[in-house]
Amino acid sequence: MNCIKKFFATTLALAASIYAAERVYLAPFSMVGLNDDFGIAAEKLMNAYIDDNGRYVLVNYAEDDSIKVGDRESANKIAMQKNCTKFIMAEFTRLGENVITAFKLYDVNNEAPVWSDRLKAKNPDDFDPIIQRVAKNIGTKKKATNDDDIYTVTEQETKNPKKKGVTSYWGGKILGELPLNPSEAKMDAGLGLFVLYDAKDFLFGLDWSVSNPGNSNGNPMLIDVSLSGFYPFTTSNISPFVGGGLSYSWRYTYYTHYSSYGYSDEEENESSGLSMQVGGGVLFNRASRVMFLVQATYFVDFFETAFYKDVQDTEGNKVKQDPSPKKHHMNGFKFGAGLAIGF
Repeated sequence: MNCIKKFFATTLALAASIYAAERVYLAPFSMVGLNDDFGIAAEKLMNAYIDDNGRYVLVNYAEDDSIKVGDRESANKIAMQKNCTKFIMAEFTRLGENVITAFKLYDVNNEAPVWSDRLKAKNPDDFDPIIQRVAKNIGTKKKATNDDDIYTVTEQETKNPKKKGVTSYWGGKILGELPLNPSEAKMDAGLGLFVLYDAKDFLFGLDWSVSNPGNSNGNPMLIDVSLSGFYPFTTSNISPFVGGGLSYSWRYTYYTHYSSYGYSDEEENESSGLSMQVGGGVLFNRASRVMFLVQATYFVDFFETAFYKDVQDTEGNKVKQDPSPKKHHMNGFKFGAGLAIGF
């Protein structure tokens, strides 16, 4: 029994040592041309965001550490004394109207940083998104500069095309509609207009679409006005999403009566009601003024649509259409690709 207890204790200790977060020493930030109070605020932000990330246990410098700001050797010495395996150094340098921020992560007893990055701030308000991105990416293979989270964009970066000032998109799309019921229905093309509102963690859409506008292939013309909600999996420039919504839909079926004298009359059968759709897609260039999306949805009607079947003679010639149509709750898939302008 004692052997079993020792085995479990050893296993737990080993697991704890493997998964324990590394201790990292945070050296005092160097502020060149800036008030030292900005340095204190920046260090507190780094503490908060490193703790949120959970990959490192941050050990802050104390006043009695006697560390000189910007001195790598003294930071290395104090990091070892505090049983840390790494240490972070940062420098904020004011150049004219901008501030250059530089961050470095060192292994103790190693002169070359294992991770470094440099970002430009327009003003102190940019320190928060910069430090948030650094804390998220420090020690990984990714640079904070390349972090494409559109909700940690700095004011400095809004000068560039990747500006995240867009909250709504207005655009158009091309559609492909493939009914599954009835099975003899064929795929049709269509067009649509849409408005998409971006609320960061949720997307709201209003769509108008028409499929098979020429009423070809014997299929009905489908018109939908849809209100949808979608959940985006990321806040990056390329964002996959899923969701669904409801539509009020119209189905127009045209059929022809043939007389024994060769005359024919074309008439229209209309049905309308609620439809439901679920699906997903991908937003491309989400942070820009010009956005592109691809989407696929499954739809099902809560009302019936009439389908007319051609009646043929013994030689295979169409002589009339069955005046007693079969009715179906239409369902199937819609595929779309759209382009929109952001406002």
